[in-house]
Amino acid sequence: MSFFTRALRAIRYYKRNTLLLFIIFSILFALVLSGLCIREASIETARRTGIEVGGSVLVDAKEQGAGGLSLESAQKMAAHPAVQEALFSSTIAASSWKGFSGVPSFFEDVLPGDHDITLMGANGAHPILQNDCTMVSGARPKAGDKGFVVVHEAIASQNLVEVGDVISVAPEKGGKDAVELTVTGVYTRGEYYHYGSPESYVENTLFTDLETVAAIRGNTGLQGVQLIVYDPADIPGFLSDIEAMALPDRDSFGIVPLDGEYRKISLSMDSIVAVASLVFWAAMALGAILLIALVMLSLSSREFEIGVLLSMGEVRGKVILQLALETLVPVLLGATAGVLLSGQTAAFAAKLLGAAEKGIEVGIEGRAIGLVYLCGMGLMLLASCVTAFKVLRFQPKKLLMAVE
Repeated sequence: MSFFTRALRAIRYYKRNTLLLFIIFSILFALVLSGLCIREASIETARRTGIEVGGSVLVDAKEQGAGGLSLESAQKMAAHPAVQEALFSSTIAASSWKGFSGVPSFFEDVLPGDHDITLMGANGAHPILQNDCTMVSGARPKAGDKGFVVVHEAIASQNLVEVGDVISVAPEKGGKDAVELTVTGVYTRGEYYHYGSPESYVENTLFTDLETVAAIRGNTGLQGVQLIVYDPADIPGFLSDIEAMALPDRDSFGIVPLDGEYRKISLSMDSIVAVASLVFWAAMALGAILLIALVMLSLSSREFEIGVLLSMGEVRGKVILQLALETLVPVLLGATAGVLLSGQTAAFAAKLLGAAEKGIEVGIEGRAIGLVYLCGMGLMLLASCVTAFKVLRFQPKKLLMAVE
């Protein structure tokens, strides 16, 4: 009788042992797939959530003017594949003239008739004009707009300025080289900020295009750059790439990553990934221990049978293959049952992580199923090594005499 036929008969004969192996490995492989499923779902959920939360990198010039952050360096950073959008900004202290004046400080005892203002240029809508403000009239500036100015309602009210009016500002007192700009928007904010010199008041900041400020200053030096990154997970690599660029003015600006919210989410998701990985390895370790214990127990109870086979001249290798096949069948059947049971785990993971609400399909991937079967084969080989060690040490005559 061939070892294959003997293995199939032994599987039927030792039903309890076979059923026990099947049940144990069905549960273990369901846990393995659960760990892999939750791990993949956590990683994808973290990625999607990170994109929703967003992240950016703030580049601040240590000094303004030609010696600060150059437009060329900012454009090189903005051309990085991880950057979704880039906002360049530059400022200059200016003076109003022809009756147009800034808002006085609430802390001044004497209200002078003229206050310095800040002319803020950007290549799009400055952050203050995005989520932090409400447009009273007009519209927020867009990329490519030129010759415009957006003012705070306080300065507009004081100077009776409306959308469509033309105001004049100059880079220095006295109106020399004055620039005329058309008011295209009036905004307001929930809070007023008064600190430092009058030109630092948010209310005294006039927002215009970047080219206008560059023309007044006589150079393209930038005050700062905000780089919006599509996926916050790319920020560490992006920062490394900036350093690798070896920009000539690197010492002239500082870099601050603004990804705090993403890192909080990432930390919580990393914990879930760690737990899922722990479930995987714990299930594999437990499976190995249980399988070896069961194999040792089975070999102890079947010493007479093995001794008879060896005394009849059966090759030890075929005996080892027979016992390996007896282990392999219930293990692979348990892996199949684990795959079928893990469908419910996928649904549970989707609900637990909120993946379904984000449009993430959580399921058992083909590579995960393949990994489970590979793990089953690995456990079978481990058990076969133990079997081979025992069978190779068996002495048929001693076994038969011991039984007698």
